[in-house]
Amino acid sequence: MIGNNEVRLIGNVVKEPETFSTTNGNMGKLRIACNTKRFDGTEDSLFIDVKMFGKTYDDLVYYEINRGDKVIACGKLVIEEWTDKEDNKRREPVIYATNVMKFHKKAKTESF
Repeated sequence: MIGNNEVRLIGNVVKEPETFSTTNGNMGKLRIACNTKRFDGTEDSLFIDVKMFGKTYDDLVYYEINRGDKVIACGKLVIEEWTDKEDNKRREPVIYATNVMKFHKKAKTESF
């Protein structure tokens, strides 16, 4: 059953993935750009962080995801809140991934 808060984004990894070790295990973070083309030819880009924990972190390692790769990320959309160095409250949407996969390009077949 799909929950009420389930998202799927397809985009390109725009910077090298970050990995962290915590007391609860390993964690990874990707920054992806999702592009949307409009009917008039213009394009919008949405940049969003994708965080991976537990088995999803293992996907990051297994697929050897790097900057420039095209990925699909499925998970839950959350709004993270924090206070910055200047004491301003900040909010940012983040995906807590349940699954992350890398798209592979088809190998070209040689024609004889």
